[in-house]
Amino acid sequence: MTIDIKDTRDLEKRERRAHLMGELAELYHRDTIFIRLRDPDDFYNRLDPAPEHERALSDDVETYLFNKLAHISSHARIGVTFVVGGVSLYTAELMRKAFENHFKIRAEEQLIKNRKSRNHWLVTLISSILALALFLFLAHVFRANAAGHPFFGILSEGFSIIGWVALWEPATYFLYGRNREIRTLYDYMRLHRAAVTVQSDDTARSAP
Repeated sequence: MTIDIKDTRDLEKRERRAHLMGELAELYHRDTIFIRLRDPDDFYNRLDPAPEHERALSDDVETYLFNKLAHISSHARIGVTFVVGGVSLYTAELMRKAFENHFKIRAEEQLIKNRKSRNHWLVTLISSILALALFLFLAHVFRANAAGHPFFGILSEGFSIIGWVALWEPATYFLYGRNREIRTLYDYMRLHRAAVTVQSDDTARSAP
């Protein structure tokens, strides 16, 4: 997926607004997510050949973070603390950079995905409204002739149902799906801005 300068600037503008709101929210509360890892390799996606500070995070780590976010207030500032066995200060810094890069890229990709999805469903909504108007017009025409022809009454009801069904899916997206996409983008932005701490835990390596 190609990310251009405009997308990055748009994300940065959104993050500045969210950061100001987050600063206000921090006056009330802040939540920290703790994750224990056996070693630094568990932090990364093992299939990603990029340098450590650019490598993608493990799917397990990302899934765990999102599961925890679901139980944290959307207005809380987020902190993430990793307790990792045998981690050096240098590796800890690489992990923090990788975390920030990972969720910045995720947020940019989600922003592009949201735009494409919105544009697609907007076109679909307009087409569905036009289809609804056409089907309701046909239903009205058949209803006007339904008195002497019962079959026209059936057609009238059928066209009415088809028209509303055509509108159902795009309407559902703008009522519910759009909010889910925006929330996903917001969660990626929150994780990108999260205060990340990496602590060494030598007992993690020796754990069974």
